[in-house]
Amino acid sequence: MSRVSATAGLAALGAGLWALPAEAHVKWFAPYIVDAAPQPISATLTNVWFWTGIGLVLAFFLATLFVERTFVGRGIQSGLDRVSAPLWSRADDFMRVSIGGFFVAIFAVGGIYLTPDLKTDYELISWAQLLIAMCVFSRRTMPIAAAGIITLWVVALREYDLFHLLDYLALGVAVAAYLVMASSRDEKWRARRFLALRWGIAIALMWSSLEKFAYPDWFFRLLRRSPS
Repeated sequence: MSRVSATAGLAALGAGLWALPAEAHVKWFAPYIVDAAPQPISATLTNVWFWTGIGLVLAFFLATLFVERTFVGRGIQSGLDRVSAPLWSRADDFMRVSIGGFFVAIFAVGGIYLTPDLKTDYELISWAQLLIAMCVFSRRTMPIAAAGIITLWVVALREYDLFHLLDYLALGVAVAAYLVMASSRDEKWRARRFLALRWGIAIALMWSSLEKFAYPDWFFRLLRRSPS
């Protein structure tokens, strides 16, 4: 056995032994403890990095808003509109293909709920996800696909805690809402389909960001391991 292999084996064994007494699970790339209490809100509000992040976001947002209103900004937007026009005109087709392709992919992988992070031993779940993929290509069956996505999220609660699944709630609801609205014959509802999708993506990203301040210890290990 080479030195590299031996070191890797010992590291894996050490990680496994460390995880057992802490009852930790791997959430994306860092271990976390389900029962850990979040930091007090006051700790977040007095964290200089929290306000630094907000300040940077606001600065970039205002700078972008300013540039958009200039002659150069309008030219850039016009160019982007021309480049993206073919895609935007087929936006619903793009969404259906993306959603369908995603569910076909996780069906092919097998043994997961909605995302590779959520494992399951129930083979029926994989077939349900293939059915969802098949249903997204017809306006008549898109509501069935939407109901399937929400149902799978609820079923996953049997094996995973609510906190873990909150990462996927906003995005799952948004995709389901998109499918329902896109299949609607009421143009008022149909016109809001991408708005619902954008809100879901925004909330999902904000929740992931808030986690890093509420549970900073979960992510310090990852930052120390991969500072770049």
